[in-house]
Amino acid sequence: MEGETINVAFVFDDKFFDLFKVAAYSIAKNTKSNLTIYVIDCGISEIHRMEIGKLQKQFPHVVGIFCKEPEKSKVFEECPIPSHFSSAIFYRLAIAKTFPNLTRVIYLDCDIIADGDIKELWDVDLGSRPFGALNDETNFFLPEDIERRKKQVGIPLEHTYINSGVLLIDIKEFENKHVFERVLKFVEHCKTSLACPEQDAMNICLDENEHFPINPRFNFTPFAPQAKQCLKNFGPPLIIHFSSGKPWTFNKKFIGILDRLHLFSYEVRFIKKYWKYSNEINEHAFSSRDMGTTVLFFYKRVFGKLEYFVAKKVRNRIIRGFRNIINKSKKCVRW
Repeated sequence: MEGETINVAFVFDDKFFDLFKVAAYSIAKNTKSNLTIYVIDCGISEIHRMEIGKLQKQFPHVVGIFCKEPEKSKVFEECPIPSHFSSAIFYRLAIAKTFPNLTRVIYLDCDIIADGDIKELWDVDLGSRPFGALNDETNFFLPEDIERRKKQVGIPLEHTYINSGVLLIDIKEFENKHVFERVLKFVEHCKTSLACPEQDAMNICLDENEHFPINPRFNFTPFAPQAKQCLKNFGPPLIIHFSSGKPWTFNKKFIGILDRLHLFSYEVRFIKKYWKYSNEINEHAFSSRDMGTTVLFFYKRVFGKLEYFVAKKVRNRIIRGFRNIINKSKKCVRW
């Protein structure tokens, strides 16, 4: 695909504008090919729309930036979702509807940075599959966590669970497989609350062989349980996805102390990497942030596994206790 213009798409509202700026800047800085950025506008103010255009002036190889509102769906707008999400999360599936002139596009969540040239992802051969996505369970999450997640959303344990934060989409196949319509239909009739609405919906209603499993380097979550092992197995990440542990929420002074003391070097490394891009595009972006959030994050890094282990032991002991009571009552009844 030499000489092609790479299409990148984002979907967000005003709340995520600052994150979009950092993500788009990191992509433009590290990608040598021509880029076109497509933005599905789910509620972006006029001031921010004007600021998006500045990226094109800063990087001559960004040959176009297009913002367009999607055709809103009553089903998605009225869907009950967790408070930290908005209906915007569903419209990543409407890229083909909103920009029908595209043939291929990389969709990215706003909480990412590209730390290398995304042409490597762009050149992945999807075969005849509508999109490429990361298989979460093989790379980052503990088997028991993924098993519990699958049970919660009701998909077979032998099926893979994909992450929808980075998608390489073949527009024609995506439309041929009616991905948008199938997810829309599922959400319309879904009676249960989903923790990750559009991601869970995709995992439930799409066949597991409809996606191409992309390399974990293209959607690397640095603070996931098995991330360090994944880093050893696959090498430096190309796209870093901060789906947990948000660098923009951390306190600069606290991180600086950890850095000087050479404590939590792995975590500090990725936090500083995000800050580097953010400060280049927005000077002093992280002069001060919440100390409580920062301390809680590192507390969980130290004691999270212990708390999980203890909770599991207590839970198992309670279950065994109830089983013993039930078994004794059955024996009494037989007598």
